[in-house]
Formats: sequence, C-alpha cells, structure tokens
Amino acid sequence: METTQKLNWYKKLVIALTISTIVPTTLLLMSLSPSAPSPSASSVSQEEARTLILKYRQSAAAAETPVNAIRIEAGQLEAINNIATANPNAKGYRMYYGEDAEGAAVSVVVGVNDDGQDMTENIYSTARKGSNLCPPVCDVTSPLTN
Repeated sequence: METTQKLNWYKKLVIALTISTIVPTTLLLMSLSPSAPSPSASSVSQEEARTLILKYRQSAAAAETPVNAIRIEAGQLEAINNIATANPNAKGYRMYYGEDAEGAAVSVVVGVNDDGQDMTENIYSTARKGSNLCPPVCDVTSPLTN
C-alpha cells in the first residue's frame, strides 16, 4: 500500500471511530436528560401554603397606588390548569402572595367555588418575580392604557 493510500485509510478509520463513539454517546446523554421541562408549579400541602402566605405577610409593604392590573406568569397558569384538570367544579382561582424560606416571592394558587371559598384539595406554589402588580410591572406602551 502506498503512503497516500495508507493515510487516506487512517483518516477514514479515525472518522469512523469518531462517529461510532460520539453519536451513541450523544444519543445516550439525550435519553438521560428529561424530555420535558421541570414543572414550574409544585403541589403543596395546606400547611405549607399557610406558611408561605404568613411569611409574606410578615414582610409585605403596603401599596401606595391603586392596582391597575396583574401579570399572570406561565407557572401560575400551569397551576390553574392543574387545578382545573383535578377539579372541574372550580369556578375561579385565587393567587395568594407568599414567600419561601429563602425570601423569594411565590404565589400560592387555589381553586375557588361558587361561594367564593378556597378549595384546598389542590394547592400549588409557583415562583413569582416581584409583585406582578401594575404599577410597577406595567406595559407603559400598551394601547389599552394610553
């Protein structure tokens, strides 16, 4: 075999070995990682929900301006959908402000019945960025308010 032929054969061998190693490894790693993102709404007990809410109330500042709107985050909507699936009798939903042990803002989401009472069979906690109240979390360019 000539030197050029040997070199070409070695190149092909290196490429084949690389592909036969990288592709299966990549497929293995892809199969080990979760296919769906982790849920942003986690089910909590009534006692844990109460703890989150009371912790927030101990540190909450009073609002100085009227509330014009509230932003609903994807995790809060996920919690509402989870409650609606588990309990189709819910006529509405309530989001309490809470604070976790590290001081991060959370929302505690429950269903509400016809009488306006909390349905505590399914309670969810979701992360929340700030108050979600407008102001200050407003779209100042919205054609709805300008």
